[in-house]
Amino acid sequence: RLWGPKRMPDNSPLVTGQPLEILVQRIIADVLVLAVDDVQPGKALIRDLGAESIDFMDFVFRLEEALGTRIPFTRWQEFVEATLADRDPVAAITPEFLQAFAEEEMERS
Repeated sequence: RLWGPKRMPDNSPLVTGQPLEILVQRIIADVLVLAVDDVQPGKALIRDLGAESIDFMDFVFRLEEALGTRIPFTRWQEFVEATLADRDPVAAITPEFLQAFAEEEMERS
C-alpha cells in the first residue's frame, strides 16, 4: 500500500507473541552484527556495542517493519532530545531506551 495504516506483518515477533524486549534485542543484534546474547540490558549501544549514527536509521527502519507502522526518523531525533536532556547519548542510549521509543510508537498506531 502507498498510504494509510500498514498491517503488522504476520511474521512480526509481536504477532507471533514475542515480547517487545526480545524484538528490540534482535533488531540491535542484527543491525550491529552481534550475537543476540551480546545485547544485554544497560549496555550502551554506542559506547559498549559500537553503534554509529547511521545505525539508528536502520533501527528505526526495522522497528517500522516489525510494528507495521510508519516512523519518521525525526520522531526518533525528537525522542532522543526530549528524553536525554543533558545526558550523554554515547552512554545513555541502551536497549531499554530503544524499547521505550518502540513502546511510544506502538501507542501512536
